[in-house]
Amino acid sequence: MKGVVERARPAEADAAVAVRRRRQWVRRLGRGRSAALGFVVLCLLVTVLTPFLPLADPTRQDVGRTLADMSGDHWLGTDQLGRDLFSRLLWGIRTSMFAALTAVGVAAAIGVPTGLLAGYRRGWIDGITGRIADVVLTVPALILLLTVQAALRTGIEGQMVTLGVIFAPRIYRVVRAETMRLAVSPFVTAGRMSGCSHTRIVWRYLLPGVRDQAAVQVSYLLGLALVVEAGISFLGVGVQPPGASLGTLLTGASAMLASEPRVVLVPAAVITVLILCLNLLGDADDKEDRHA
Repeated sequence: MKGVVERARPAEADAAVAVRRRRQWVRRLGRGRSAALGFVVLCLLVTVLTPFLPLADPTRQDVGRTLADMSGDHWLGTDQLGRDLFSRLLWGIRTSMFAALTAVGVAAAIGVPTGLLAGYRRGWIDGITGRIADVVLTVPALILLLTVQAALRTGIEGQMVTLGVIFAPRIYRVVRAETMRLAVSPFVTAGRMSGCSHTRIVWRYLLPGVRDQAAVQVSYLLGLALVVEAGISFLGVGVQPPGASLGTLLTGASAMLASEPRVVLVPAAVITVLILCLNLLGDADDKEDRHA
């Protein structure tokens, strides 16, 4: 019995190490200038309070003030249809970020559990899920999204769910590989010998171990989902007018790059900053993994 207790101690120690690493990551995020800047800018841009702000109607057109310059009434001026660009920008950020979060949320909900199950149980479960992941990864994402939209007319919500299914194998592979490494580690073996159930081992020991790697992949996929949403909305099959997203802001304004670059460069810069912030956050997490 004494030997079992001694072998179980590394499991508790590893849990303490995981907590300490998360605290160190938070402190590192606060100290690192680039990561802190990315976090602050991301929080400012992704505002869930947009519906409650005193903004102009993003769909109201004023043909007498098309392409107006910046002023007190229109902080970023107006677009080619006389709509307030600042209001449309905030609503566009909100729409695009919610779309990206939907896609990555679906991907994580599928990829994390299946990756944990396949990496821990192995055998036929690993074989089936691995083959399904390989098949999904071979499908071109843009073609599948366009096909789903043409066949089902699902709108942006259905397209992001479809994108989440396409992204799921990326998270699955990362989680599976890390789970396979942790499943043979001493603290998991000690947990089995101390009588822990499979569910407890996965929930208490394996999930905290794969969390950081999954978080890095999620931050990358969020940026990729933003690009995909902007791309399909730019093509006219995503968010439909008069709705605003970062992609639709570029749709009608792309022809005015030479004459009115402000209308094009502002949403393009926002997309760039959002992706940069997400990459910085993921990079902060990844660096903490290497230094731990």
